[in-house]
Amino acid sequence: MIVREATPEDVDAVVALRIESERWLHAAGVRQWIDRDRGIRVIRDRITAGGTYLVVDNDDAVVASLTLSGPDTDFWTSEDEPETALYLYKFMITGRCRGTGLGDELLDWACAQAEQEGKRWLRLDCWRDNYGLQRYYLERGFTHVRTMIVDGRDSGALFQRPAALRTATGRFLATAAAQDVQTLP
Repeated sequence: MIVREATPEDVDAVVALRIESERWLHAAGVRQWIDRDRGIRVIRDRITAGGTYLVVDNDDAVVASLTLSGPDTDFWTSEDEPETALYLYKFMITGRCRGTGLGDELLDWACAQAEQEGKRWLRLDCWRDNYGLQRYYLERGFTHVRTMIVDGRDSGALFQRPAALRTATGRFLATAAAQDVQTLP
């Protein structure tokens, strides 16, 4: 498997991953990602803007996706020193890879990207009422910064972790420096 930057040709695969993740969340009773049309627009926009990465398996199937970008100014203010962080969005893993440790490896990989950019933090926002997801991030070295309520937004639980922190076992990630991608066995 490799980690590579998404291209416009990958939109349909990322949308399919989003729909799979959405169905999984809803089956688990989590009210999240309810506006599919908006979600698809965001995926397209983020891929076009750059900074969306995919994990693809040996058959070139997308098994995970995440976006690294700047702060969402609805949540992160100048007092947070937003320039000191890289921000994680739309972190999704296909069902067959959930629970394998791939998510931990990708969080470490995202932290490494933040460090390479000279950032101190990897930050994210997640849904205010998705306590399972919040616990997931807390168990992976993130700290809760605060929870904000912004009109029209269900997200607002803000978390950060030091970019230097690594929590994974190292089971998946290995560097393929010549192509500026990461390989996964």
